[in-house]
Amino acid sequence: MTRKFKSSSFILAGLLLHSCLLPSSAMAATIRSIQVTGNKRIETETVLSYIPLKSNSSYDQSTIDQALKDLYATGYFADVQIKNENGTIVVDVIENAIIHKVAFEGNDKIKDDKLQEEAQLQSREVLSRTKSQAAQQRILDLYRRMGRYNATVEPKVIKLDENRVDVVFEINEGEVTYVRKINFIGNKHIDGDKLEKILLTKRSRWYRFFAVDDTYDPERFVADQHFLRQYYYDNGYPDFRIISAVAELSVDQKDLYLTFSIEEGERYVLDKVEVKSDIKRLPAKALQDKVSVSSGDWYSGRNIEKSMTNMTEAASAAGFAFAQVDPIINKNREKKTVDIVFEIKEGPRVYVERIEIRGNDRTRDNVIRREIRLHEGDAYNSVYIKRAEQNLNDLGYFKKVEILTEPGSTRDKAKIIVKVEEQPTGELGIAGGFSSLDRALGNVHFTERNLMGTGRAVTVDATIATRRQDFDIGITDPYFMGYNLEGGANIFHTRSTRLRTYTQQSTGTRLHIGYILAENWYQTFAYGLRQDMLTDIPTTASIYYKQQAGKCMDSSIAQALTYDRRNSRREPTAGYNITLSNSYSGIGGNVNYLKNSLGASYYYTPIDDVTVNLRGTVGNVMRVSSKKVRLVDSIFLGNESFRGFSYGGLGPRDKKTNDPLGGTLYWVSSLETMFPVGLPNEFGVKGAVFADVGSVWKTAQNITGVGVNDSSSPRVSVGVGIAWKSPLGPLRINYAIPIKKQSFDQPERFLFGVSSHF
Repeated sequence: MTRKFKSSSFILAGLLLHSCLLPSSAMAATIRSIQVTGNKRIETETVLSYIPLKSNSSYDQSTIDQALKDLYATGYFADVQIKNENGTIVVDVIENAIIHKVAFEGNDKIKDDKLQEEAQLQSREVLSRTKSQAAQQRILDLYRRMGRYNATVEPKVIKLDENRVDVVFEINEGEVTYVRKINFIGNKHIDGDKLEKILLTKRSRWYRFFAVDDTYDPERFVADQHFLRQYYYDNGYPDFRIISAVAELSVDQKDLYLTFSIEEGERYVLDKVEVKSDIKRLPAKALQDKVSVSSGDWYSGRNIEKSMTNMTEAASAAGFAFAQVDPIINKNREKKTVDIVFEIKEGPRVYVERIEIRGNDRTRDNVIRREIRLHEGDAYNSVYIKRAEQNLNDLGYFKKVEILTEPGSTRDKAKIIVKVEEQPTGELGIAGGFSSLDRALGNVHFTERNLMGTGRAVTVDATIATRRQDFDIGITDPYFMGYNLEGGANIFHTRSTRLRTYTQQSTGTRLHIGYILAENWYQTFAYGLRQDMLTDIPTTASIYYKQQAGKCMDSSIAQALTYDRRNSRREPTAGYNITLSNSYSGIGGNVNYLKNSLGASYYYTPIDDVTVNLRGTVGNVMRVSSKKVRLVDSIFLGNESFRGFSYGGLGPRDKKTNDPLGGTLYWVSSLETMFPVGLPNEFGVKGAVFADVGSVWKTAQNITGVGVNDSSSPRVSVGVGIAWKSPLGPLRINYAIPIKKQSFDQPERFLFGVSSHF
């Protein structure tokens, strides 16, 4: 405050002096000459170029005032005085110092290079009070985003010779300010715990020692308000509004209390849903099937917007680039119903003149542009703009994305400004855990999702477990060769002793191409080449293992076709998906078989926080030549794929050695219900009850004179489980009881698995 007051005093005193010594605007005078004094580093000609004063020209008080403002605005001068000495204008300046070095003291939680980046002060640049104060504020903001609201930052200037200075920021990082409580006022229909789950900001709990979302972040707080609105709009409350959102700091500045005062309004159900078209050559019937809402549904802002997007895209594909979809919403407050009329009309003819991208220091322009379905010269489409913003956010490359529209050079042109703020895209994880299948395990995982700003993803993964060791390195390009194709390649090596009767080593590569076939339809094609080797087979093992010892080369092509209507790929609670997979081995190599599977999964949430999942898969492995299907290519069920049995614990077995042989035909189905167990939502613990039904049979290893236990009879198991999103990673414990099995099957009731990153 003292420095700011002094600076203001200098300017005020200078202006008062000029008002006394220089002529008023009513008494213009002529400048005989101009003299610059006090400048040591900046050339006189440079100083004169900044001011509107010229020799042999007239001037008045307003001209002098403007000269003062212009010189201060350069940021080069700490003080400026302009005097009139018998017609000679003397410009006396004190130059700002040059930064020699920027240093930080007292910082432990944030490294110097991060603070340097945030301060935006560099050696050999001019230091001004404005720059120093701005750097101080940016560093404070950085600490506040970490939840350290009682942090202090004090810039100290150490003077050196030749008008140089060292700038030292003395930092007291303070303690973390945690969010202790989140309050909702006015929520009558939806419980506060449910609303709290929607927020990005979480309450501080003892078990959240690895979390960072229980500290206050202003940007996150604004996003929380958006998610609240979106949740209510999507669940039938179009009148919802946030009256106030307040973050209150405790007296000791160690705790924060968030309070959302809301007005829910009434919940509305859709009554009439119509489509009307004002475009003669575009009938409403042609767009009717693009509507994602229907009578009897709860009002949903998301589904209304999805309907608008579908109809706009369909109209554009039909040749109506300027078609505009406007939802006319009429609410009947007495009946609590909503009528919606989607009006299709010709929009204003506006074209995209230019697309400017700002803020992408690392990510290449073309990576951003390919997410925007508009190009220079295209018809402007606001729906495509919204989708582009969502697509860019979904990439995960940017902390913030904002797309603005500005007027172009003419009335029928518009400029699209894309502003992005980049964030780190690399991840390095070290994992440790235990599973009942592979026993103790350790994992190192590295991923770079935006390699050198190209949008390509590189992954390196290494796992060492008691019964399995994996190494995998791969690269994926979401726009392979510039097309809307996902292309990728992997190199891998695996060593497994899961069945204990042999050691399998596989080394190979896999190439794949994936693309969106249509809305909700996805397809992937792949080629794989791997060498398998079976070793370490005991003398007491089945003859089938002994016969297949050694090396084999497997060259295969595969495809997977998926129809996905789930509401989320990560944690679905509604919808379904269906996948058809086929793989043929025999494109070279010395094995030959065809493997097929058809799987489906359905999710249903009858009440809040209770999700029912029904899933099933049926498949086979077919012998397509004189070559037998190998053991390693057969189907083994058990452990995670069929709870209640060990890995390979059900299905064909050698009568003599009791070794599992795998099958060529199988089906398996599961019904599982996940539900809360009464603990606070923050614990992330859910219970489960499940039932698994299925079978695997018909081994490909039949040899005359050797007995095989085999049965296609269904096996059934039921059980309970606990799923915990622990701070160390997802953990699952299942206890399953086989209630229908064959005498030669091998049950395993207890299943435990966890993997973690730290």
